[in-house]
Amino acid sequence: MAENENKDMQVLGIKTVEEEIVNEERVITFRLNNELVGIDINDITKITKDVEITPVPKTKEYILGVMNLRGNILPVVSLKKMFHLEDKEEDYESPVVIVVETDLGQIGTTVDKIEGAVKISPDDIQPPPMNAIGIDPEYIKGVVMLPDDLLILLDIKKIFKKEDKNG
Repeated sequence: MAENENKDMQVLGIKTVEEEIVNEERVITFRLNNELVGIDINDITKITKDVEITPVPKTKEYILGVMNLRGNILPVVSLKKMFHLEDKEEDYESPVVIVVETDLGQIGTTVDKIEGAVKISPDDIQPPPMNAIGIDPEYIKGVVMLPDDLLILLDIKKIFKKEDKNG
């Protein structure tokens, strides 16, 4: 009987639970135009709305400016401009900004609309199709087929990496 109890404990044991938790990713999803895009929740430090973005002259086109987040000045970039997606001036009138942690420090990124958080299994992540919504596949971790949409997972570490050359 003690042997049976031990088997039950293995089946219901903590190791099984830990494996299930490890094999699940939480992703914050948002819209860029009509596309559903996601970023791993571990890369996100804050989501904020209606922040004042101060333009900085002589910067790259996709850098909208800087914002003040609890006394820290952070650059704010437009993912749409960075990926050469269609954008309109209204997109930046009352921006939703996701602050992400990168190798370059914290960076704010503007998005159209936050959709919510989803849990996905790494097994569901497929390689990115060529030219998914016009975003360079180098910046995409993969795509996930959701019941009613295609989720494009961005690789924040690759989008905002230190440039070793070609500055």
